[in-house]
Amino acid sequence: MKISEFANEFGVSNDTVRYYMELNLLTPQKKGGHYFYDKKCKTQMEDLLELKEMGFSLKEIKNIFYFKRMGKLTSYQKNKYYQQLYQDKEEELKEEIANMEKAKKKLNKKIMKLKAKDKNNNITIGIDLSVLSLLNCPKCNGELKLSAHKVKENQVLEGSLTCKCGESLQIKDGIIYNIDYENKSEIVEENHIEDYIKNTDSDFIDKSYKSLQWLTSEFIDQDIKNKIIMEPGSGYGHFLRQIYHELNEDTVYICIEKDPNLNKLLKKSLENTGEKKNLIFITANLPDIPIKEKSIDMLVDFTGTSDYSFQNEDFLPESLNIYLKNEAIYLASFIIYERFGSNSVVSLPYRQNFKYKNIKDKILSLDFEINKEYKSEIVKIKKTFGKYEDFAQIGDQLCSYQLKALR
Repeated sequence: MKISEFANEFGVSNDTVRYYMELNLLTPQKKGGHYFYDKKCKTQMEDLLELKEMGFSLKEIKNIFYFKRMGKLTSYQKNKYYQQLYQDKEEELKEEIANMEKAKKKLNKKIMKLKAKDKNNNITIGIDLSVLSLLNCPKCNGELKLSAHKVKENQVLEGSLTCKCGESLQIKDGIIYNIDYENKSEIVEENHIEDYIKNTDSDFIDKSYKSLQWLTSEFIDQDIKNKIIMEPGSGYGHFLRQIYHELNEDTVYICIEKDPNLNKLLKKSLENTGEKKNLIFITANLPDIPIKEKSIDMLVDFTGTSDYSFQNEDFLPESLNIYLKNEAIYLASFIIYERFGSNSVVSLPYRQNFKYKNIKDKILSLDFEINKEYKSEIVKIKKTFGKYEDFAQIGDQLCSYQLKALR
């Protein structure tokens, strides 16, 4: 009998049969370069599968087979040996079952606790009436007049903001739109974090998390009481999720994102925390945003500028500078290309904003002093990081650059 026939008879794959052969659990005869599976092999497979059904591991089964092959047991010895073997396994399984029952009860308690918590986490995040004074027309910088259609707990959930110049912004589900939201897809990836971890290189996640930790640590060290903070390109909220619980009630955090679905996802995730913070979600194309000039105390830039630079020549912080106060803090993390590979996704006109010296010089030209900085080791890309991080192509040489700048 050949391998395919043998495997089919026992309902296993050819690879499984080969693996059992590698472990020497199956010992077929080899004739003319082919293995043939005789009655002895059938007995071995039957014993193996039965022992597996009884909870024995392949390592344990291998030891049993060794004992059987080498011991040449008498009937009495076999009886004693297997009797003790099965009794020991039965006791082991009883202990495992007891432990699994305990684990099951603990899991059930956790599930019930989380379900109960879900019921209490139904907060709503909208545009608080107290922050309307921060908003201005993105076209002429004039005042915006509110027309509210739905207000809950002093937050505007539905309405519009209009200017005398004719510019109009919509408020839908507590998010300000400076783009036409009607033509946008409604798909929201609720399980993005899980999918991101599954489809992203683990080494990259480790390095990215170090950058995130660095920025988070610097943020937590700042006095953010009564401060206005803005994050351009907030995306999935990797940074905001880290520091959300650190925000004070009198801190205003502004999330700017061009993809309406990302704003919806992040807003929903934060609403599910059950913890209310003063947030402004704005869906707009940077740098045209409806914020008053000289109103931002801190600019948080977790690769927002780098993401923007893949399709724009201007250096985003320069364009956003009009919104920053004369005394401001700039926390940032950049993607740095030490070398662009032949398959680089960065087009030639945009490459200057991915060079370490250029970035540093431009920040200094905005009257910032770099208070602290960190540049990671350079990595030569030998394999892509995954579908969510396609900026790194084979041949590129990359690192990250974090800084805290003050003025």
